[in-house]
Amino acid sequence: MPLKQKEYCISFAIGDKIICFEQLKMDKPKKKLLHKLKDKYRIVLINDTTYEEKFSFSLTPMNVFVGFSSFLVFFATILIMLIVFTPLREYIPGYTDTETKHKVAKLVFETDSLQKALSDRESYYKNMLNIMNDNIDERDTIVVPIDKKTSDAQLDKKYALDDKFKKDFEEMTKDNYSVEDGDAKTPSIENLSFFSPVTGIVSNAFDYTNDHYAVDVVTKPNEPVKSVLDGRVVISTWTPETGNIMAIQHKNNVISVYKHNAVLLKKVGTFVNAGDAIAIVGNSGELSTGPHLHLEIWANGNPVNPEKFINF
Repeated sequence: MPLKQKEYCISFAIGDKIICFEQLKMDKPKKKLLHKLKDKYRIVLINDTTYEEKFSFSLTPMNVFVGFSSFLVFFATILIMLIVFTPLREYIPGYTDTETKHKVAKLVFETDSLQKALSDRESYYKNMLNIMNDNIDERDTIVVPIDKKTSDAQLDKKYALDDKFKKDFEEMTKDNYSVEDGDAKTPSIENLSFFSPVTGIVSNAFDYTNDHYAVDVVTKPNEPVKSVLDGRVVISTWTPETGNIMAIQHKNNVISVYKHNAVLLKKVGTFVNAGDAIAIVGNSGELSTGPHLHLEIWANGNPVNPEKFINF
């Protein structure tokens, strides 16, 4: 037997008229949630004065839920795209710009390369100074292991050959190489014609006993420093003690060194002629007390008094 349905109407009296907005059916069994979401509702827009219907549309709770969810997904997608593909991402805490990352990586690589280049130049400079000062570190000596099968006779023969080679070399070079009071007196250097690097007054002369292997020449500031002989630049760098320093390798195993310069005009590997400007007189370095040129001349690894060959 079907259930008896009772119909009710929610009414409002407006003047002499009664308006019924909704009709309810009672005594129906309860609907499931899915059915409730599919129930249709109508939204009506009515003129408050004439009660004329202006606009109406129907919808269900399911439509409202789907529409609201779609709006949230669309809004989240737009927001993510703005953050990923626009500069807005830079304002997010902890997020670094990609270009900045590339620049930092490049700077780190260049810094590492500069440190390696600086270390190589420092090692080269120290080795040159050791060679000029005839100071060879024993740690640089290569030790060749001796084969246990080598007989004593073979070792004695080897040592005899070494001694003979040393004696022959000393005999061959004794006429061309001798040192007296720090001066290398060789016919090869005495026959060279040195060019005066600057014109001035010698304030501190060559003194072998006090380890001053140079002459300090006081001259006008910003005067050009000239090469004493033809040669090739082997050192062109800066040190805390001597400031801007340059060394030139000449023929006959002669090296000239110029220290405390204001500016260096030549790079390593450049060939210069005698009288060419290679630097500017300055006061660089912790050991300098005024504008002057510190000039050293080395022959066969030994210091030479420049005043014996150059008229300042």
